[in-house]
Amino acid sequence: MINRVQTKDNIGIACCFDIKDTSNASKHQKLIILNTHINWDPEYSDVKLIQNIMFMSEVDAFVQGIKGGYSLPIVVCGDFNSTPDSAVIEFLLKSQISTEHSDFHGLKYHGFLKKANGECLGNKNGTKHFKHNFKLKSCYSEEQLQDLKYTNYTYDFKGILDHILHSKENLRTLGVLGGIDVEWMEANKIIGCPNVHYPSDHFPLVSELELINATR
Repeated sequence: MINRVQTKDNIGIACCFDIKDTSNASKHQKLIILNTHINWDPEYSDVKLIQNIMFMSEVDAFVQGIKGGYSLPIVVCGDFNSTPDSAVIEFLLKSQISTEHSDFHGLKYHGFLKKANGECLGNKNGTKHFKHNFKLKSCYSEEQLQDLKYTNYTYDFKGILDHILHSKENLRTLGVLGGIDVEWMEANKIIGCPNVHYPSDHFPLVSELELINATR
């Protein structure tokens, strides 16, 4: 399992920002931003899940070292190489995923994760789950995701692989950037990216967020 997981590329960054109120120097607010890039290969859905579980476990340790801890607002964003209906996004949004989920391909990762990241198992109704301690929601509603259609637009795949999520209790989404104009794509005969018009195979996501009930 070490050879299956550890040889796959991935990266994660966690930052804590101190936002100052320009009108009142004594007021400030901590904000945690997470950014990640998960393995691309659709054949390795188990590896994608493990990478996310390990990432969120590291984030948990990072947050515990900051005053305010779990009460701080948090934004999670990145190229998860996972569609909205994937086990990866289910894990992030529901804060847990069954150890028997089909995306694990029947592989048992309990020992590997316990050795690599400590205990991250929970029990619910007699079944085991991998879990994290954050309550997250997507910046994009289901309707907005349907309108978005894709964030990755290659010659052999088109779909939503990039996501922005935030903590439920202390952040609110005010607005999001919509998708690429389909008529423009058709008029310019764009069948895949990158190309002469666009240098990447991913389109950007943008969300405007508002702090609510935050701990200072």
